[in-house]
Amino acid sequence: MLLLTLGGLALFLLGLRRIVTSLDQLAVAGTRRVLESATRSPWRALATGTAMGAFSQSGTATAISALGFVAGGVMAVREGIAYSYGAQIGATLAIQLAAFRISAYALPMIGVGFFLARWPRARTGGELLLGAGLLFLGLSLITDSMAAMLESETFVLVLTTLGASPLAMTTVGFVIGTFLTSSNATTALALGLVAAGGSNLPAAIAFVAGGNAGATVISIVAARELGMGAIRVAVMHTAVKLLSAFVVAFVAQPFAVLVQSMGGDGARQVANAHTVFNILVAIPGTFLAGLTGRVAESVMPAPQEETGPRYLDTAVLDEPRWALGLARREVVRISDEVLVMTELTAREIRRGQWDGGAIVARETRTDRLARAVIRYLADVRERHGADPTSEWLFTWVTELETVGRLIRRVEEREDRLRDAGVAFSRAGRRELADACDALLARMRNAFTAMAVGHKGLARQVVDGRPGFERLIAELRLAHLARLEARLPATRMSHMQHLEILALLRQIDASVTRVAGLVLAEEAARMQPDR
Repeated sequence: MLLLTLGGLALFLLGLRRIVTSLDQLAVAGTRRVLESATRSPWRALATGTAMGAFSQSGTATAISALGFVAGGVMAVREGIAYSYGAQIGATLAIQLAAFRISAYALPMIGVGFFLARWPRARTGGELLLGAGLLFLGLSLITDSMAAMLESETFVLVLTTLGASPLAMTTVGFVIGTFLTSSNATTALALGLVAAGGSNLPAAIAFVAGGNAGATVISIVAARELGMGAIRVAVMHTAVKLLSAFVVAFVAQPFAVLVQSMGGDGARQVANAHTVFNILVAIPGTFLAGLTGRVAESVMPAPQEETGPRYLDTAVLDEPRWALGLARREVVRISDEVLVMTELTAREIRRGQWDGGAIVARETRTDRLARAVIRYLADVRERHGADPTSEWLFTWVTELETVGRLIRRVEEREDRLRDAGVAFSRAGRRELADACDALLARMRNAFTAMAVGHKGLARQVVDGRPGFERLIAELRLAHLARLEARLPATRMSHMQHLEILALLRQIDASVTRVAGLVLAEEAARMQPDR
């Protein structure tokens, strides 16, 4: 019977995996645009995470995707935490569907789905139907095996002992959830147990809550390679879920009364408990996401390798070629920080909701890294004399530091508007965002050219400078035309609008000089061959 339970659980997870794979094939560019809205605020992150969790039916996978967003600077820690909460809510849809007693249709669904999947035009629909059939069949096997195991006095004794202690059920659920890495799988076990009459509702609820917490542990493992921001999101998500699970263990009886008031049979009540638990965690958790993020930062400060130099090694200063190579890697790392700052700026300008904390933190990090590289290069030159490579690196660092400072000034202009209670006009904000996007594309090319020595990308940036100048000039004229039309929002934001355009023009000048140095370096490298 235990093996039958494991087989049913395997079919349940296999069906869920089929559904996830099929839905992934339906993902389009629009899905990615929806994901962008997850970065606007914790509440929007919660809503988008819920939608994506429902779409993917894998709360764990969706929550882990949030770690990538945080690591890439697209999301702040607080938004990543809220997104993770939403992912778990959305993923409860599978259990809600599984609670319907349609297992009699499982085999026909598997059969029809299997043959539809052989037909190219209906492959995705067939895979969805096949996955749903496997999910329902697996749940049916779990229920049947649980009913059979209830004939064992030993099994009944274990259940009775654990059921008398919701805290023990929470602990067992946490361990199983950690092992299975799926809160849905843990809930499926509880659902089958209740449907077979082997557990009371309070014990099942404690088991489900523990399984929800356990399923988040895998996120901590995944976050270890993604940086401290991702680790903070994963650890705080698990901590909040685990704390909530133990709270539920102490109020399991009133929680069960709440769930019973919603109606339905035992299976439906377990499914509802799964959803309600995640909602009750997510709403206050999102409200306190900012505080949670700050606590995470204080408890888990960034290690030295994230805030300070990562590649500079004084042990190789006697080998100038190696030392300059390491310095170049650190310069590329600085360019990554500057690029993320620019991406954040473009996003914030477009949406009109500014949170400059991430930009300030990265600008501070950029300055720290730049000073370290300059000192390192000075040591190299002191030992081995001046050379063209160190000169180029010096100039690159200076330009990157300048870009970071200018981006910070853009953020300060937005701060002034917000403090004055003034906003850009819709047309003006759209134009500024378009200019930022154009600058961002040129910056990516320039920094890539610097990192790998790509002469073609560098030439493209240098040759594109006049076009960017024309764009800024056209946007100035468009703004002045709105000013002449005496549009209120344009008049109040006039000076800040023009200053931001001027700052973007200065940033592009530095970006162009970065690309120009790539061409100069390449030309110098080719000179001996001539």
